[in-house]
Amino acid sequence: MKVYQIRVALKGSTPLVWRRVLLRASSTFEQLHQVIQRSFAFKDSHLYMFTLADHTLKVTNDEEALEVYQEYLENKEEIEAALLALDSPFARRRLEALRVAVHKPDQTKLESYLQVGDRIDYLYDFGDNWEFSIEVETIVEERLLDHPILLGGEHGAPLENMGGLAGFEEFLEAFNDARHPDHEAARKWGEQQGFSDYDEEAIQGRLQLLASV
Repeated sequence: MKVYQIRVALKGSTPLVWRRVLLRASSTFEQLHQVIQRSFAFKDSHLYMFTLADHTLKVTNDEEALEVYQEYLENKEEIEAALLALDSPFARRRLEALRVAVHKPDQTKLESYLQVGDRIDYLYDFGDNWEFSIEVETIVEERLLDHPILLGGEHGAPLENMGGLAGFEEFLEAFNDARHPDHEAARKWGEQQGFSDYDEEAIQGRLQLLASV
């Protein structure tokens, strides 16, 4: 089977939080989402979206976005005529946004869109806005893969509902600095929430549960 080697990195994180994994090219975007969730110890409790840089395509579990795109397809001529008649910057931006295809993640396969060197974006939690970059580093041909495999990575990942990158940075500052006034509170809260440094064995164990990916 054909297997992707991908690198997933949390944008803006310092030091950079990243993971390198192997997964089947025949996997869906939903399955890639599950791989990322387990690689970064998230709990899959929020909406997410993949955006492909070289394609006018978004892949998401956001039902509202899917419904808006379906409505556009069903009434395309009428909607485009109305927006073009307005002839305004807003109308042009709106029309450009509507023309971006929106697909369901469990019905869209990676191999239909991704080749070596391709980069896509992954947004998880539209409140905290965790933004990740994903790069297809190489394709491994004729490799048997029972489940996704972690090849490497660095640094502990943020926790759910942490307040985004700014909240993560504030937490790390207090967590890592014994002289910080909130150090003990950050340590206690982090331990309660399951925060840890990069733990290859734990990540590998979570990925093994995705036996069909």
